[in-house]
Amino acid sequence: MRKLKTGFVLLCALLLFCLIFMGRGEVNGNLRVETPSRFHVFGCDTLGRDLFQRVCFATVVSICISGIVSTLSVLLASMLALLSFRNKTIQAVLLSLVSAFKSIPTVLIGLLFASFFGGSAISVTTALIISCTFSSLRVLETKVKEIEGEDYITALEALGLKKGRIVFFHILPSLFPIMREEWATVMMTSILSESALSFLGIGIDRSIPTLGALLSEARSIFFTKPHLLMFPSLFLVIIGVLVILIKAGLSELDSTSH
Repeated sequence: MRKLKTGFVLLCALLLFCLIFMGRGEVNGNLRVETPSRFHVFGCDTLGRDLFQRVCFATVVSICISGIVSTLSVLLASMLALLSFRNKTIQAVLLSLVSAFKSIPTVLIGLLFASFFGGSAISVTTALIISCTFSSLRVLETKVKEIEGEDYITALEALGLKKGRIVFFHILPSLFPIMREEWATVMMTSILSESALSFLGIGIDRSIPTLGALLSEARSIFFTKPHLLMFPSLFLVIIGVLVILIKAGLSELDSTSH
């Protein structure tokens, strides 16, 4: 429980900190790739914009997108998994979809959406939701199948309880622990996927700072100006560590509840 509280508190504190200091930075040709100083603690980028403000902006974008993606994808996956209860047709369809999307990398799905809808936050978020939904669905549907075979489910059906009542009052509560863990897993996956898409230039429009975009801008001058790559990477690692801490706390919470 301590890990869970610590992770959430620190993640919220990081988000609040970045919201206060975030900005896109003003272009200043005289400050191009300036090294860190007391006026610009993270230095300036290739256009002379304050890197600290841009890293804070990118961190907010990454946390918000990953939060939306993890929440919506787990909810959608849970709904689809519950629909598969005692329905062989839906189970077969979902199995085919899961197998199909499992073989398609998230980067390719992002590239497809970027080609049709452009590199907007909505298209990238939608691509990540689709990819992560079917990833979580595989885990949640497996759990539903396990619950189907439980004796108490058979007994409830024998007593004449309707399918909807069994699903919402008996199966859904059993899915909550896995849903929580999947939420943390998907959040970490979506942060890395969004950063990878932006790094490859097929993510969110470059007018919006993202951690992946900042890393992509710095890769060509990494050896001469390492601070441009170091600070975005540091914040990406911090987010990852906090999400891992939250997931570890959720795992402990589930183990103690059994």
